[in-house]
Amino acid sequence: MKNFLLFVVLTLSVAVPAGMAQVVEIQGYVKTSSGEPIKDVFIDDFGRTDENGYFRIASDTLVHYHKVLVLDKIGFVPKPFVLDRSNLTLDIVLAPEKDHTRWEFPKCSVKKAEDSRFVGKYLKLTVPKKLKYKSGVDTDYIYHLIGIKTDGKTSWLRGGLGNLYGGSNPGGETLIGLQSYSYRRTSTGTDWRGVTKEGHYWRYLGSVRVFETYHYVTESKKTASLCQKLWK
Repeated sequence: MKNFLLFVVLTLSVAVPAGMAQVVEIQGYVKTSSGEPIKDVFIDDFGRTDENGYFRIASDTLVHYHKVLVLDKIGFVPKPFVLDRSNLTLDIVLAPEKDHTRWEFPKCSVKKAEDSRFVGKYLKLTVPKKLKYKSGVDTDYIYHLIGIKTDGKTSWLRGGLGNLYGGSNPGGETLIGLQSYSYRRTSTGTDWRGVTKEGHYWRYLGSVRVFETYHYVTESKKTASLCQKLWK
């Protein structure tokens, strides 16, 4: 009986994957350059800071899957922050925004031309019918694909909405992987654009998940210009 119990214990210990994600806890403060606490700073989908600028997050996806977190609050410049297992107590400074205007996303009441279609449920794009278009429904989201062909190559403007589709900001790893980028606040979220380290043109029109999110990356400046004309 003792030998049997020993065998079971050994078997169970071997069956646990060595690379299984473990719960990681991070905590810290978000403040201004002068040391004032900033409350209600969103930290991706994990939560927000309290009135003292303090946050505490414990998750088995931190560091292993979420290597970069984006801290965001209107009035301050969004900041991607790289996580490091050797430093899980953080002190983060956000810079104030200089531009406090908001861009109004084009309303769906815009007149549709005869040779075009509206794409989207809430944030509608006016898309020429000559462009390729696909749409579908998954378990948790609706998606749209708009194909733009230039110089013999087709690039796709992707969009969708739902619990598992996009959000107000692109992923932190995407942002730190760009050569340069800029953003502007919108009536529904944030509009990002930039250039990848490979020299490709990138744009991400983010919004809360009840509205659509649209994004593209293309090596063609002409394609990027055509995509932008769909919403400007």
